Amino acid sequence: MERRLAAVLIADVVGYSRMSEVDEEGTRVRFHADLHQLFEPKIATHHGRLVKTMGDGVLVEFHSVVDAVHCAVELQREKAERNAALPPEQRMVFRIGVNLGDIIVEGEDIHGDGVNIAHRMQVLAEPGGIAISGTTYDQVRSKLTVGYLALGERMVKNIAEPIRVYRVLLDPAVERSTIGATSTPRAWAIFAAAMGIAVFLLAALAWWQPWQAEDDASVALVDTRPSLVVLPFDNLSDDKEQGYLADGITEDLTTELARIPGLFVISRNAAFTFKNRASLPSEVSTQLGVRYILEGSVRRAGAEMRINAKLIDSTTSGNVWAERLDGAWSDVFDLQDKMVGEIATALKLRLVTSHQVASIAGGTNNLAAYEAYLRGRELELRERPEDWVEAVKYYERALALDRAFGNAAAALAWMYREAHWTEARSKVLGLTQDEARSKADAYFTQAAKNPSPAYYRLLTAKLNQMQRSDEAIAAAERAIALDASDPSNYEWLSMAMIFNGRAEDGLGYLDAATRVDPAWSRWRYLLAGLAYFSMDRFEEAVVAFEKIAPESKETSYWDFWSNYEGLMLLISAYGQLDRHADAAAARERLKPYLAQAQEPEYTGLMAAVEFPFKNYVDLERVLAGLRKAGVPELPDGFNPKPEDRLDGDAIRALLFGHEIQGRNIETGEAYRRVTAEDGTTLITVGAWSDQGRSTIEGDMLCSIYPTRWRFCGVISRNPDGTSAQKNKYRLILQWDRFEFSMVK
Repeated sequence: MERRLAAVLIADVVGYSRMSEVDEEGTRVRFHADLHQLFEPKIATHHGRLVKTMGDGVLVEFHSVVDAVHCAVELQREKAERNAALPPEQRMVFRIGVNLGDIIVEGEDIHGDGVNIAHRMQVLAEPGGIAISGTTYDQVRSKLTVGYLALGERMVKNIAEPIRVYRVLLDPAVERSTIGATSTPRAWAIFAAAMGIAVFLLAALAWWQPWQAEDDASVALVDTRPSLVVLPFDNLSDDKEQGYLADGITEDLTTELARIPGLFVISRNAAFTFKNRASLPSEVSTQLGVRYILEGSVRRAGAEMRINAKLIDSTTSGNVWAERLDGAWSDVFDLQDKMVGEIATALKLRLVTSHQVASIAGGTNNLAAYEAYLRGRELELRERPEDWVEAVKYYERALALDRAFGNAAAALAWMYREAHWTEARSKVLGLTQDEARSKADAYFTQAAKNPSPAYYRLLTAKLNQMQRSDEAIAAAERAIALDASDPSNYEWLSMAMIFNGRAEDGLGYLDAATRVDPAWSRWRYLLAGLAYFSMDRFEEAVVAFEKIAPESKETSYWDFWSNYEGLMLLISAYGQLDRHADAAAARERLKPYLAQAQEPEYTGLMAAVEFPFKNYVDLERVLAGLRKAGVPELPDGFNPKPEDRLDGDAIRALLFGHEIQGRNIETGEAYRRVTAEDGTTLITVGAWSDQGRSTIEGDMLCSIYPTRWRFCGVISRNPDGTSAQKNKYRLILQWDRFEFSMVK
């Protein structure tokens, strides 16, 4: 074993895991092309040695630290030029870190502190950028035509002393200067300007949102926190039916620990993949990317209970903390609080008072309500219709015992909301669709009084559907603030971002979801595909949508919607790519789902309702693909003559600021609509009435009503109609047909 001083360069691809999820083979090919065409020639030119590749990373040794940084600069500059000539989906971006330090040589491989620090520098680099250690900076600062930004001292994992960190600035305007140092008047002027901007930004940000997604470098910094997973606690009670208690305590501990500042906690979903499995700490650590593992057991005998728990450091397999907690079942909340506090102490972290947060997050102090809720939760997660019926009963019992139990109210609102979408699902709960909708609305109102993360997820979904994605983003951020360990919170925020026109940010939140739960669901593939589609990256969108695999067996109640909407978008993506045979095949694959949703056919109007983008340009992208794929715009073969069809301006002139009256063509019900100039709409159809908002999207009229969501339709003149008969115009929706005339 040899030790020597060397310059170490480590490069890593930004977002490689996400790119591989969408196109594994294409991503691998592009990485190896960069390796052979760019990295290997540059390394040779600067007298370096390629030690090895590490998945999506490169480890290089240099005798000269100047050569190492010079090589890094040329790599990033040339890579930026190459990327500029490529479409976004083919661009591969690297971070590079360089360190001068002591290394250990074993055969052809190297390791030791010198390599570890180079790796941490890479993590601190910006995408497309370079970060170097203080020892590197001291040797190169006056020798290269670049600038530097001093980031100060940072603690580095497994290194006792803090390390000075600098970013290399490739902008010629700061050449040979160091921002953050006082060596020259010019550097100080640049630094002062930067500080002025920083003060302005700090004034604009009234409060910090630690859950806000930033670039991948920031995510990497977050990952330096202590990381932990709570494995499912074993049920050691004589009554094996009480497994729901152990599961519930596991879930509660996950949520409470995730609220400790400075601690990263893997999701309940990811942890439960290890349920009833004997796994070594190293195996859990490798699969989930965590260092600490909390495991234990619960035994309940009558009114007494015992919790055994231990916190394991996977790097040593030794216990960091272990405890046996005995008490009455009535002490379960105090026992959980004690565990959270002792774990925080063991990890040297600051604890937030859990009782205060729990009350904000929709919890309860009623033991009977808590136990009923846990039983309902266990039944709901079985994903079987017959279990949902029983789950509803337990949730309703929990809410009857504590009317302020926000988690129970939100769970009921979710279940009834999902039931009301189709007649078959409503019947499972013994209700009509209207009855299920009414119950969903009532429980949602109750959940709002003591909001939980589930309430904010549901609020996000409702706001998205009502085309209010700005507010949906705020609601999803609140869900993450209350429970940063739940991947669905990040996924709902991703959807809100995509509908808001911020598809790239949406992809970033899918990365955050993947960090807390590495397993990709059909729902996550749907969101990735929608984001890529919205960025005109149709090939990548197709790969993501096809990974939903709608023909495979559904394993979750929620799979239906991912399959259904994924096929809708897949047809449009194939249309955009002029892959007409694939589009036709996808239309056939969609038909069984249309039958389940009680839809006779897929149309452009239906897509306009399903995908409530904030900006019409994003919806038009979907509609354009459908037109190219041969999907009809209107249902039932309805196709008014071009001269009879009203465009957007004509619809606005006809309706806004006026009252119309007529009837539903199919049912004969009276139809009345009053639309103000600002789009506020009062509508009455038979016995139903509501107040909503109308907008013109392209040549469609779209309206949103709180009790009936969103509708889009087209208007045409009726050549045989008259004002007196109130049938001068026709409004065609996906589900209804109206004839009307303007009366005021």
